[in-house]
Amino acid sequence: MNKKFLNYTDWQGTADTLHMYLQMLGKVKLMRCHQRPEWAHVRLYLTVEGVSTGIIPGDNSPFEIQANFMKHLVVFRNGNGKVVTFTLQDGLSVMEFYKQFMKGLEEIGSPTAINVRAQEFYDPIDFDKDTKHHHYDKEAVKLWHQNHLFAYEALRGFLSGFRGKVDGPAYYFGTMDLTGIVYSGESAPFGMNKPISDHAFDERYFECGFWPGDVNYPRPAFYGLPYPFISDIKGNDHLIRPAMAIFKPEKKEFFLTLEDALAYDDPFDAVHQFLQSSFDIMQKVRPWQHLNWITTPLTYSK
Repeated sequence: MNKKFLNYTDWQGTADTLHMYLQMLGKVKLMRCHQRPEWAHVRLYLTVEGVSTGIIPGDNSPFEIQANFMKHLVVFRNGNGKVVTFTLQDGLSVMEFYKQFMKGLEEIGSPTAINVRAQEFYDPIDFDKDTKHHHYDKEAVKLWHQNHLFAYEALRGFLSGFRGKVDGPAYYFGTMDLTGIVYSGESAPFGMNKPISDHAFDERYFECGFWPGDVNYPRPAFYGLPYPFISDIKGNDHLIRPAMAIFKPEKKEFFLTLEDALAYDDPFDAVHQFLQSSFDIMQKVRPWQHLNWITTPLTYSK
């Protein structure tokens, strides 16, 4: 497997531009898709070629939008066979991308007005005015995608071990992370009158994922996030696996950097150890009521 990776600071211009591009795909889903818990209706899906919206309800026909990072295209398709594309290339500003994106929606018969303000981003600029973000390094984007394919397989392997409700892995456009969730089935409202958080946090769960780093933490990393949040793992630090993984009390998260995961002979096993030990520690600190059933192995025959 390819063990190369980029820290966020190595490709920040492209990372930020790509983040804004993909936000537009998610915002179309926000406007058109039926609501689901934990914002599941707006998530994007990793494909072997890039990122896709999946099927979206349209005006006259359902449609799909894909960002293809093999051919560096944005592709619109509807159920009537209409296909519209435009090219991803260096110099394509967010403003110009927005113009072509809106045109593509019109041409497949499903024009969609979206909120043009960037979400959950350190430097928000309205899409229709953003000429600052215009970088597109094709090789960096391909490597980002390859890292996500590895992360997808590692996360999916961990999530397959649960009988209870599981979501993902899927890409969340606001935080730019690939996320999977194991649910407890126990209500836990966030209750802070914050629209995004109140809908994201309303049930006890364990979130696990991968994200490429940001201005505050530039190293791409896997993470484990218990909700309700915990800031004290009560002396269980010695149980964290593998050896290079850590718990950050200030973040209330477990972390294993991509660099450290790839340093092991079996990176997939390293990620699995990390996620399993993070989940197990959470259960020691704040156990779930239905844990025995949720973790009962499946018995399908092949």
